[in-house]
Amino acid sequence: MTLELTARPLEELTAADVPILVTDLPGPNSQDLYGREERYSSPGGSTAHLLSRLVLHEGYGALLRDVDGNVLIDFGFGMIGVSTGHRHPVVMRAIRGVLDRYLHVYDMTTPERVELFEYMAELLPANLNRFQMYTGGAETVEAAMRLSKSATKKHEFISLDRGFHGKTLGAMSLTGGTTRKGYGPLPGGYFQTPAAYCYRCPLGLTYPSCNVACADMIENVYNQQSTGDIAAVILEPMPAAGGMIVPPAEFLPKIKSFCERNGLILIVDEIFTGAGRTGKMWGFEHSGIQPNVVTMGKGAGSGYPVGLVAAEDRLVHDWPWNFPTGSSTTFGGNVVAAAAMLATLKVIDSERLLENSALVGQEMKDRLQKMQRRFEFIGDVRGAGLMIGIELVEDRVSKAPLPAGECQKLFHGALRRGVLLPNASNVLRVVPPLVMTSALAARGLDLMEEAFEEYDRSRPASTTEGAN
Repeated sequence: MTLELTARPLEELTAADVPILVTDLPGPNSQDLYGREERYSSPGGSTAHLLSRLVLHEGYGALLRDVDGNVLIDFGFGMIGVSTGHRHPVVMRAIRGVLDRYLHVYDMTTPERVELFEYMAELLPANLNRFQMYTGGAETVEAAMRLSKSATKKHEFISLDRGFHGKTLGAMSLTGGTTRKGYGPLPGGYFQTPAAYCYRCPLGLTYPSCNVACADMIENVYNQQSTGDIAAVILEPMPAAGGMIVPPAEFLPKIKSFCERNGLILIVDEIFTGAGRTGKMWGFEHSGIQPNVVTMGKGAGSGYPVGLVAAEDRLVHDWPWNFPTGSSTTFGGNVVAAAAMLATLKVIDSERLLENSALVGQEMKDRLQKMQRRFEFIGDVRGAGLMIGIELVEDRVSKAPLPAGECQKLFHGALRRGVLLPNASNVLRVVPPLVMTSALAARGLDLMEEAFEEYDRSRPASTTEGAN
């Protein structure tokens, strides 16, 4: 479908120009195309897809235009995949440059992959100097598990109870919460220890007097639940799908110390937090630890599907990982993916997007925390860089999670005003591209606050009393 538009190109629009709303959302063209697809597509798509029913036509930076000509502010429709923004010219040139020559050559060495691996060695701690590419997050996590089993000859894993690592069988076994519901029985040998969720402490304690006791619970899991055959501990440095949780500074060092005392591999899953999302290139940098293995994907390719396992040299030489085809996959190391990932990481550096993520993210968090003080249904605002979570509650005393239907009202309130949020759970995610400007972020937050005001007025007086 070709969209005939006389409107200005997205590249020319400023924060003062947007959003541009020419129809209700979704508009007639979106409704038509969505309905046609719905007759054939499988149910179970993302919340943003199912609730918005938008059909998108083009994007640039942190803006998206739909097939009806509406221009919308992207606070996360790329679900962190478009770290350098939609259609970044440097990334697009890198991809096109490869496509003019070839599309796929199995896992053969290419100049792009050589340069990517050399660049990765500069970006990561010196101990992480062996790389293998994959096509996405769950496949990358599965590979890290196979690597750990191969190197240790052990088969059990410990993960965080609020972690998310993917939807393949092994990755799902590492994952807590609703993702795994209905898919049992899951394989044995997977154990979970509490995440440092200070807003809802699993131990009923308060930081800092708790001395981060949740981190010490891993000792009990190891000694009382496992058979002592643990190959690795795997965790997100900041659990994302599990609640956009930023742990206390002491949490990861305690887990790292536990791994060292027991000779365990520490795998840090940076698929959500990596590539500048938290204001540093890698989420683990906030804690000062050095992982033994790192998994990455999503934003590392600016929207092109990528995955990569980075590991210590000592771990990669054992059978069956080192056996021919032991670590490879059909499209892992694809030349287009390598070009996209290399260009993305270089743009993050050259355009100082780490600094922008930290700066604009702090501005957004400060503004949202002001809203938290104003609206009783905002229980907590937390985050690092442009990874921000807004926890929605019925009231601040009970902290009862806001019901799904109420969360959807807030999603739709933002949508009607031209702001795109990636989910509608009781922890709303605000994860715009790293190129988000202060002006555009402020414009989007103005509209979100309007949506919050509208919702607040609709609530029974008894639930909003004392909100100010």
